[in-house]
Amino acid sequence: MPYKTHRPEKSSLEEELIESISRFITLRWIIVAGICTTSTFARFALKINLPLTPILFIAFCILMFNLACLYLQKHVKSHSNFTNIQISADWIALVSLVHYTGGIESPVIFYFIFHVIIAAFLLSKRACYFQAGFAVLLITGLSILEYLHITPHVHIKELFPNPVYDNGLYLLSIIFFSITSLFFSAYLATSVNCRLRRRENEIVTLKDNITDAYNRLEELDREKSEFTYKVTHELRSPLSAIQSLLKSIEEGYAGEISQKARDLVVRSEKRTSFLITLVNGLLDLIASKIGKTKEVDTQLIDINVAVKDTLQLMQEKAKSKDLEIIINTTPKPSYIKIVPDDLDIILTNLIDNSVKYTKQGGTISISNTITSNEIKVEISDTGIGIIKDDLEKIFKEFYRSKNAKQNDMRGTGLGLSIVENLINQYGANIKIRSEVGKGTTVTVTFPVDQEC
Repeated sequence: MPYKTHRPEKSSLEEELIESISRFITLRWIIVAGICTTSTFARFALKINLPLTPILFIAFCILMFNLACLYLQKHVKSHSNFTNIQISADWIALVSLVHYTGGIESPVIFYFIFHVIIAAFLLSKRACYFQAGFAVLLITGLSILEYLHITPHVHIKELFPNPVYDNGLYLLSIIFFSITSLFFSAYLATSVNCRLRRRENEIVTLKDNITDAYNRLEELDREKSEFTYKVTHELRSPLSAIQSLLKSIEEGYAGEISQKARDLVVRSEKRTSFLITLVNGLLDLIASKIGKTKEVDTQLIDINVAVKDTLQLMQEKAKSKDLEIIINTTPKPSYIKIVPDDLDIILTNLIDNSVKYTKQGGTISISNTITSNEIKVEISDTGIGIIKDDLEKIFKEFYRSKNAKQNDMRGTGLGLSIVENLINQYGANIKIRSEVGKGTTVTVTFPVDQEC
């Protein structure tokens, strides 16, 4: 099955350009404020003889142009062309400022470099070099016109006591400086920008590949779960048939059998019943993953009775390890609303774990407390315990603690996953406290049905 990731209608480059245009317009507001503030301060505070009126007029023109850009940015089709037009207009405004602040003697001329760098990050490499060439043309044209006295030179004597605009050597040096600095700045900025774009594209491609792989893994996991669900579902029928046969033998339909044989049949039937319950729990776990729903037939069950029935099933196993089992349940019935098989799965798995992981001669204690809102069941043992790092992973499917593996304890790693899934279905919760070498305490809290 092919997997397609959603691509936005606009490319990331286009979206970035739109965002950059907005920042560019915002920057132009700051520049307008800076021109007005700086020129006014220089004229009146520093007593620099600047032609304030034409400078403020240029600022006004930039302001009006920016308002037009603010309106047009939402309606233009080509943002790249729109950016080119803006930068070209900025060059004209900038060269006008250069003219009224001293021509080739003006310190404002150095701002051409910054504008080239901005163009490099907003435009293509070719467009950036075009803008750099346009800037060089404007500076060169202004310098030559002032040198030939075609355009009047605005001399700022406070900055340059001796004018150098008509010095041919100085003129050539300024033109050479403009050409080399602007084109070199364009080269460096575009090189950096190209590398950043390349890295960005690689990251986007990698992200898409990861997304595709993740989607594929999800689908494979779902297919695996559906296969497991079908296989497990098919297992239930022969197991039920075996259980029925064992019950028939137990009830004497196959004739009289010895007491020893009867005990074996009873134990086999109970084990088969547990296996069926485990299969049902596994089916529920898988069903929740693949979105299948099950029909529930909840009943009011006294958890004290359920605990005793489960212990009866574990009696032989606990006896073989000489375990002491202490029951501290309340004499008052503790009813919870639950599917009987689900409660069997929960208690059987938890008590079986305590029996399995408690060494010879250990102790298992089971207690419960009841309030108006909840019933709390606590199962404690003096077993091998669980490593702290494993406690966070203990409910994961097929996960077995390091301590269990080291002690050569057999298991599937599914029991607690099934338990947690069932507990969550009833709005209950489970907590595990454990200390290596001292034992484990499992606390399950069931909400009390107010109708009980």
